[in-house]
Amino acid sequence: MSTIRIGCARFAALPGEPEANLKAIEILTAAAAGNAANLLVLPEFAVIGDAGAEAIASSAELIPGPISHRLTTIARQHGVSLAIGLIERDPDKDCLYNTMLLIDGNGRECLRYRKVHLWINERKWATAGDTFSVGSWENIPVGMWVCYDTRFPEAARQLALNGAQLALVATAWVGPADEWELALRSRAMDNGIFVVGSVLEGERFRGDALIIDPHGRVIARSSPEGESVIYADLDMNVMKQFHSDVPLLDHRRPETYRKT
Repeated sequence: MSTIRIGCARFAALPGEPEANLKAIEILTAAAAGNAANLLVLPEFAVIGDAGAEAIASSAELIPGPISHRLTTIARQHGVSLAIGLIERDPDKDCLYNTMLLIDGNGRECLRYRKVHLWINERKWATAGDTFSVGSWENIPVGMWVCYDTRFPEAARQLALNGAQLALVATAWVGPADEWELALRSRAMDNGIFVVGSVLEGERFRGDALIIDPHGRVIARSSPEGESVIYADLDMNVMKQFHSDVPLLDHRRPETYRKT
């Protein structure tokens, strides 16, 4: 598929009310299907909201588990893929992860990412992930990262080196909105990839939902206030042309990137 239609949400999850949030996510997914979207990207804490560390930790579930099963059903019923932030419990390691999950329109898990760079408050309850994996979605190599990861150029670069052409980002951004946009656009331009960033809406949070092309240009932007879903048609040939014109990954000289 050379052209895909993506929806990206600025979503106001109700704190500590997962059932209400899941119903809202189903409504948004149905609307995305009506807009012929192949994928809907939702933010960090989309199911639990800004509920505080204790409530966030208590909401953690196995994947697969009741919440992921519900999301799988929503994706399958509407034929729309979902990328969404969840709190994952790992019983084998007895720990929690701030996770982003990608489910395709057939209800199949395509990719699971565990946040690598933890913000200060997250360290109280979350364990850091340790890899930037790339999965296949609609025959497109896709990677993901979460919130604070955006500030680390290495995150997007590792995904690009692993072959990602599209990066999906979930955030609950508490820093300045202009820093979110600058960092997200830079990660796209640095690597010549499409980047889609969904934001949690709320009093504490900043930033617009953004869809960005490989040149770092914003091709869709949400309203700065309230909930909304933006849509954009991504022509993956644009990325291929970018790398033909600017083969920046091939021009890297890692042997010189060392501390002196």
